[in-house]
Amino acid sequence: MKAVQIAWKDTLTRFRDWKALVGMLAAPLLISALIGLAFGDLVSGETPIEDIPVALVNADEGQLGQIYEEALGSEGLEDLLALEKIADLGTAQQRIEAGELRAVVYIPPGFSASLIPAADAAEFEFEPVSVQVFTDPAADVSPFIVNSIVEQITAGLNGGLLAGQVSAAQAVEYAALLGPALANLSPVLAGELTAENFDVGQPRLDLALIQTGEDAEPFDVYAFFVPGMAVFFLMFSMFDGSRSILLEQTRGTLPRLMTTPTPTGEIILGKMGGTFLSGLLQFAILVLASTYLFDISWGSSPLGVATIMVLTVFAAAGLGALLTTFARNENQASIIASAVSLTFGALGGSFFPASSLTGVVDIASKLTINRWAMEGFTKLTAGGAGFSEILPEAGILAIIGLVTFILALRGFKRRFVI
Repeated sequence: MKAVQIAWKDTLTRFRDWKALVGMLAAPLLISALIGLAFGDLVSGETPIEDIPVALVNADEGQLGQIYEEALGSEGLEDLLALEKIADLGTAQQRIEAGELRAVVYIPPGFSASLIPAADAAEFEFEPVSVQVFTDPAADVSPFIVNSIVEQITAGLNGGLLAGQVSAAQAVEYAALLGPALANLSPVLAGELTAENFDVGQPRLDLALIQTGEDAEPFDVYAFFVPGMAVFFLMFSMFDGSRSILLEQTRGTLPRLMTTPTPTGEIILGKMGGTFLSGLLQFAILVLASTYLFDISWGSSPLGVATIMVLTVFAAAGLGALLTTFARNENQASIIASAVSLTFGALGGSFFPASSLTGVVDIASKLTINRWAMEGFTKLTAGGAGFSEILPEAGILAIIGLVTFILALRGFKRRFVI
């Protein structure tokens, strides 16, 4: 068929244009990589900082010093803190000055005795003793983290002290609870912290912990943004491919082609088919490249991924062709394409999960191709869905593509009748 030959020729021409390849392939991969590097650790709740050299000088002989020691050395903090115990405070401070340590946590003598009365004590006079944190003034982020961890331990102890429930037996329990929670602290801490004394009797902590359940699957930022950017840039490519039909009309190549024995309908179908084939190759390359570059798992259903991919390209190509039929020239078509692509990207979930949208905005989102494509890919990549579970999204994309392709074909045939 002539239509197939025309489609293949246009596809080869488009892939020989290095400027087009930048927009089709390089841009979505580069932007996804930058977003992943910038926000991947923050979104997943992991900290990019690890093995902060911290020393603990525990001169306390009682229960509270043991709680600090157990919490700072707990399993939940083993990746974040490289903790070592030092007997002498002066030695630890010298190592801070030498740049070997980022912080020293000092538990003074008599710390527990000043806060917990002895069992046989008739009277007890509260004598506040402070836990001290010494930090490296040359460091930027690690002092904030260590200070916040110590404040969080202090705040946890305050609750037990106020309730009169701190005992030697509960020291291990407090440490076991505090350690995993503290491991989820974000490195970007709100507020200005200083290396001052932390008074156990005066808790001043106001932190928000980022915690995830034990069974919660970590959010893979690449698995979200790569499909999002792929769909977003696909819209531009599909609209640009359809716009090229008007460009050929302006240059006179399309009218000359229509003077040949090839039917007009077959020529237009070939042009639209070339746009679809280019988009299909573009998306397939992005899927393969992202799998190796970002180690993305596209789920357990290759058939589901292929179905959503093909139907997304089908719907985008059909819509691009339909909108082009309403444009007077290629410049107007370019303006329409940019406006629609940006709107669909913002509403459809290419930049953020559309599941958070509500009301009228949510309804508008469901009118976009991006929304249904992203829901399908999210089910496959994050939810581990099978082929049957993405059929609703696939069906909607198929309907959009079929309707827009038929209307676009009719519109082009009326426009180019000679």
